[in-house]
Amino acid sequence: MGYSIEVSFNILKNSSVTETKNMIINGAEECGCDSFQEDYEYEAHAQFKRNHCVITLNFSKSDISELIRFLRFVRSRCGVYLELIYDENEYSILYASQYYVTQKMDKCHGKKYKNERRERSYSDDENMILKSIKK
Repeated sequence: MGYSIEVSFNILKNSSVTETKNMIINGAEECGCDSFQEDYEYEAHAQFKRNHCVITLNFSKSDISELIRFLRFVRSRCGVYLELIYDENEYSILYASQYYVTQKMDKCHGKKYKNERRERSYSDDENMILKSIKK
């Protein structure tokens, strides 16, 4: 058990979906990803139209430096979005994008996440992870 990370990219804005997907997966495997799943989101009748490929990647907690290296890799790619970082041991969300909070979470869970984010204390590993995505 460790961290689950959700990464997404717009299918319509990428010339090669397979190439982008393979780039993300290969980058994750180089950084010690344990497993991954891919899914597709199509929302045509919502306020925000969305045609995205969502890749969920699982990393163990044993080597945080490799996880941070992958997060920096994702942040350096244009058109690839970090949606969620979930701690599977604590059963808590460490990071959620604004889109994820407003569109994917129930309103009450979104408020709860925002309150917990302000009030909770983070471990050294969690602080390192959050600092790596802020840069």
